[in-house]
Amino acid sequence: MGRKVLLIEDDHDLRETTVELLTDEGFVALAAEQGAQGIQMALQHIPDVIVCDINMPGLSGYEVYNMLHQVNTTSIIPFIFLSAKSTRDEILEGLHLGADDYITKPFEFEDLVAVINRRIERRKRIADQHDENFKVLFENTHNPAFILNQCNFEYVNRPFIKMLGYNQDQIEGMSITNILSGGSLSKFSQAAEQCNGGLKKSFGLDVDILLKDKTTVNVDLVGMQVQFKGLPCLLCTLEFSSEQIAQEDSNQKDLGELPISGREHEVLELICQGFTNAEIAEKLFLSERTVEGHRSRLFSKTGTKNAVALAMWAVKNNIYKV
Repeated sequence: MGRKVLLIEDDHDLRETTVELLTDEGFVALAAEQGAQGIQMALQHIPDVIVCDINMPGLSGYEVYNMLHQVNTTSIIPFIFLSAKSTRDEILEGLHLGADDYITKPFEFEDLVAVINRRIERRKRIADQHDENFKVLFENTHNPAFILNQCNFEYVNRPFIKMLGYNQDQIEGMSITNILSGGSLSKFSQAAEQCNGGLKKSFGLDVDILLKDKTTVNVDLVGMQVQFKGLPCLLCTLEFSSEQIAQEDSNQKDLGELPISGREHEVLELICQGFTNAEIAEKLFLSERTVEGHRSRLFSKTGTKNAVALAMWAVKNNIYKV
């Protein structure tokens, strides 16, 4: 399928002519005659680039940009302003908002196509680099994690595959409904919908995961909106529930051992660096509640009562180097 361009332009003749020419160039050209309609179409079709007039009846181009920029799924779409006004201040105003380019009327169609192609290619390069960096981070987390495109697994890490008991080929293309059902699926669907709609940036849930052997395991699931392969997706990480971890710690304590887990090492290092629970949660793709649970268990295992004492303990035991 060709690259999608959304043109928001109130001038009928210019709109129709531009759409026809873009179609001839191989683009999938979408058109809206005013701002509100353009916002609706952008949310519905998620175009590769948006070309928007500034001075229109109703919402101005600036207002259209601001509204779309507040929504996760449309905030990264390259945005090109189109206007008959061409003073330096007006151009700077558009660029200051964060728009990618500014084309003045009248314009040569070839110039418009060149700008569109340049912005789409630049966005693709950024997205490809982001995906590679993201995969490195994703694969190095100790927790089971996966990325959802709509309801299907787009990418999963090794701990998640090992936890479920499936192999890579079996999981690819599988739906989240295969591992969540009943109340867990209902809770997840509602939270994911709110996250995808921009009502919240992340969410945390207590859910039951169905494994391949038909047993279930209770986990804390943290979800957040991300961009992957140029598409809005949902990143989810799993952490065994606080009750399960506490039970494991209790069992280990009976054996005279209280080892610090790999995840607790990561949390400990960030605590030593002065990060807050919220900052640690963001860096490790965890909920703040989960981080607080790790912090509490670290205090218990080390016999310390605050972050300073915990950091001193880590240095003394060669776990963290200043």
